[in-house]
Amino acid sequence: MSFSTNFKLEILNKNQFETREEKLAFVSAVFMQNGSIHISKHAVNIEVENELQELVYRLATELKALYDFEISISSKNVPYLKRNLFVLKLPAAATKQIAEDTGMIIYSGDMAIGFSDMTVNEYIDEKLIKAYLLGITLSSASVAVPIQSQNDRNIFEGGYSLDMRFNNENIAYSVMNYFAQFDIFLKKVNRNDIFSLYIRGSEMLSDFMAFFGGSNAVLELNDIIAYRSVRNDINRIKNCELANLDKSIEAGQKQYLAIKLIEEKIGLESLSEKLREIAIIRLENPDFTLEQIAELAGGDISKSGINHRFRKIMEIAKNLQE
Repeated sequence: MSFSTNFKLEILNKNQFETREEKLAFVSAVFMQNGSIHISKHAVNIEVENELQELVYRLATELKALYDFEISISSKNVPYLKRNLFVLKLPAAATKQIAEDTGMIIYSGDMAIGFSDMTVNEYIDEKLIKAYLLGITLSSASVAVPIQSQNDRNIFEGGYSLDMRFNNENIAYSVMNYFAQFDIFLKKVNRNDIFSLYIRGSEMLSDFMAFFGGSNAVLELNDIIAYRSVRNDINRIKNCELANLDKSIEAGQKQYLAIKLIEEKIGLESLSEKLREIAIIRLENPDFTLEQIAELAGGDISKSGINHRFRKIMEIAKNLQE
């Protein structure tokens, strides 16, 4: 299962409702995001569709606790989505009762004509707000974190994000303001009459998941952050080492050419014994680092001492060139 699904299942199981009002707030949110009104000649029915089976069954459980309605649940395959949707259906008698209790359905006389934007049900109590936001999150949120690359399991691809879509701008603003009361700040964007709230970045995403008690999701998120941090540090060190190695090889090549020039022009015998010793080592080992040359020289001279001798050799070669 995906990270998003695991997170939803965790918070679905952890959050239980104590009062009728909390249940209604949760039901209202799910209906608002996943519900549809079906009007026929003689009846008005409500249906809810979601790919998360556990959410649909939880909705049925809460409705059973609230009402004595007959509820049916079925599944249907949606080819263009490449997945199954689970469908909860309520009888016509349920529609008006739920509308009266939640205010989420707009009526014209006895005819239901659509969902309201919930402005008539502004929640003040913290538990009711959380129950409502839980329903919104479970029915519409998509959470993404970096995932392991198929080509290299040590590499995580992607970013940290959360997205929720709304057909009603007032509901989107309402949800954004509710979360802001708990210092969880979502950003809003409009695209083709679809209103999206989103989070980008691991810190705010972690706060969002912790708000609903998603401790396992937060721990998994932190593991990914820590692993990526370690990998980045390792890569940084590796890149630094490679850069130093390239620099060392380039310096070694210049030293090699300088020594060859001295050998051709005046001979290595013209050098002092100390300079001649490392010159011969460099000719035999053009790709060695200063540390390796110091070891071959007996280990009695430091890296800086070896470097000092090479500078003298380079000066001699430069004078010969001039």
